[in-house]
Amino acid sequence: MAITGREQRRAASADASADAGHGAEVNAGTVDARSASGVVRRSPRAVWWRTYLHHLRLLRAAAVAWIAGLAGITWGVAATFDLRHGSEEELAALAEMEGIPAFEALVGRYVEPATVEGLTLSRWGWFGILAAVWGMLAGARLLRGAEEAGHVEPLRAGPIGPRGHLTTALAALYTTHLVFLVAIGVGHTAGGMDPATSWATGGAMALLTACFATASALTSQLVTSRRRAVGIVGIAMGASLGIRVLAAGSATPDWVWWATPFGWIGFLHEIDQARGRVFLAFGLLLAVLLVAAVVTADRDLHGAVLTTDDEGVGRRTARPVGGQLGLAVRLTAGPARTWGLIVAVVALTFGLMARDFAEVAAELPATVAVAEQMGIVGLDTPAGIIAWTLSLFVGLLVAVFVAGQVAAIREEEASWRIEHLLARPVGRVRWLVTRLVVVAVAAAAIAVTGGIIAWFATVMVDVPITFVDGVLAGVNLIPLAWLILGIGVALFAFVPRLAGPVTYGLVVVAFALDFVGGLLDLPEWVLELSPFRHLASVPAVDLDVPAALIMLAIGLVGAALGTLVFRRRDLQEA
Repeated sequence: MAITGREQRRAASADASADAGHGAEVNAGTVDARSASGVVRRSPRAVWWRTYLHHLRLLRAAAVAWIAGLAGITWGVAATFDLRHGSEEELAALAEMEGIPAFEALVGRYVEPATVEGLTLSRWGWFGILAAVWGMLAGARLLRGAEEAGHVEPLRAGPIGPRGHLTTALAALYTTHLVFLVAIGVGHTAGGMDPATSWATGGAMALLTACFATASALTSQLVTSRRRAVGIVGIAMGASLGIRVLAAGSATPDWVWWATPFGWIGFLHEIDQARGRVFLAFGLLLAVLLVAAVVTADRDLHGAVLTTDDEGVGRRTARPVGGQLGLAVRLTAGPARTWGLIVAVVALTFGLMARDFAEVAAELPATVAVAEQMGIVGLDTPAGIIAWTLSLFVGLLVAVFVAGQVAAIREEEASWRIEHLLARPVGRVRWLVTRLVVVAVAAAAIAVTGGIIAWFATVMVDVPITFVDGVLAGVNLIPLAWLILGIGVALFAFVPRLAGPVTYGLVVVAFALDFVGGLLDLPEWVLELSPFRHLASVPAVDLDVPAALIMLAIGLVGAALGTLVFRRRDLQEA
């Protein structure tokens, strides 16, 4: 491929900057030096630092989105506490939730839920799961994912070994978790929580996220693919959540809460006086995972500790792909399986407990009234519980999956991997449309699978919800997913460097508007901007066909416009 004038000028500018930078570095007495042949040789310390900054740049966009979303939404819970629960009746209704197994299985230990600290901590019992998912995915992507994509070879070719590469990645991950801690501490204190509880929550959430990120770093040394690394950690996460559900039983000893990191969150309230034990438990778990990851890091590139072949290097022979469609399917399949598994766990859990939740809600009319104010219909019925679960939580998960795929599409362009395809008989429109169709089908499959699993779970507990109800509850989420996808493609075309973060941000803002917007006395037209607000409470009510068609139309227009603009604009690097 011929080198363009722009690329020649860019290379010349880079060389000039490197020479100028070298002079500045030598004058400043840094550790870099130039050999007799004119090659700049950097010390291991300088290489480690530059590699750390490289990893930090890779994490930056997704970390900002996750931190803003998780800390922002729970800040809203704290800041709107008096608005939502200002009356004595509502506070009494919250107090009655303490110790109810159905609620504790969902969010962990309920401690003083009639206080802003107790209620916010209970919400972290749910959002802490998302924080753990963020850590799990980020750790595997930064290590095994980058290795699979061939991005590690240039780093390992320099004066940095496997353990040095691992520690730079973990240091970058821990830096984002430190920012997470500060965001929670500052935000929740500003929202009205006790400062000590706010910062304790931030520390615990940062450690929880770091534990799962380090677990992914460990499994990335043990197995030979990103999918397997995430799968192992996902199984451990599912087992931990299962233990938490078991601990919520009324006859289960209290010590079972300490058998899972998702149970430790429930002991952060000041009344338990157990924060020291919580941080000690998180610290010990993180230390064990970190030591294990560092010890197992001394392996061959693309190899694994758990080898399977005669040469001692666990390599997985990738099956050939069948053209652009096969490649798009392969790139989407891994994330789709991961998010599909998470959706399945959520749908199964709520489905099995739908009857219990409905019976408890029926005895708490104030809670049902607040739910109706937020647009949640029939919370005191099993069908209403399923509708609430799918339209709120599963809808959020599917939207996050789609936003992640928009970011992945942008990453293919930013890393110049797309050049290998576009230089051959694969046009821009074909490449983008194929990727979009595969992502749209995957999102629809995840949504419908969640509805079917929720129906299956209700059958196991003899709840009168039909198979068609389950399917329609999943179909209800498809317009939301395709709307987010269409908007993301338009952003990818017009502002490619901002496509991933802004798409994530739109999902977070839309969810926040629907979750707490109705309690902030915001204008109705502002609330109507959230697509979550236009999701019908299926199967408690019928599918809102006009609203679904409008969302589909907006998504289609965004995708079409984005495709046309992308066809003509220049490719843009990171």
